[in-house]
Amino acid sequence: MTLENILLDCKKQLNGALNHKKHPFRYFTLASISENDTPNLRTVVLREFNANKFQLSIFTDARSKKVEELKLNQNGKFLFYDSSRLIQLILNVKMIKIIDLKNDFKALPDPSKKDYTSVLKPGTKIKSPDEVNYDYSNDYFRKIIFQTINLEYLKLKRPNHIRAFFSAEDKWKGTYLVP
Repeated sequence: MTLENILLDCKKQLNGALNHKKHPFRYFTLASISENDTPNLRTVVLREFNANKFQLSIFTDARSKKVEELKLNQNGKFLFYDSSRLIQLILNVKMIKIIDLKNDFKALPDPSKKDYTSVLKPGTKIKSPDEVNYDYSNDYFRKIIFQTINLEYLKLKRPNHIRAFFSAEDKWKGTYLVP
């Protein structure tokens, strides 16, 4: 597999995650750094991917811990894993923008609006899940856009695993790495 084909497949799979709800790259792990310099991980949903710019977007509640962390330190990592194809992608990213999506919020179905309208901010301690109340007049629906800085690809296979590294700095030419 050529480096060019590997990068094309990465882009194809990320695009596929937008169109197929069961695609293994639809849900992925986002790592950010807390205010006391410890890593935090959470699962997020890929909402947009621009293959030309290598930018990815997620939706979130504006009051979430990840927003606080990314405002302090814009660097993050994404981990994608396809267990059937045995492919792992690790993207080093930089948060470039947080966008308020008021107009988009109005178009969301009511069950989806609940994810962005809890009275208490995400992570607040409660005694029971039944205590969560919602206020649809206050939405905290935001889009976070990330720029990919570099990407590491790993394909587990026999007789040889394939590992490659691509970066914006070298115009995504890529190089193979020892697995």
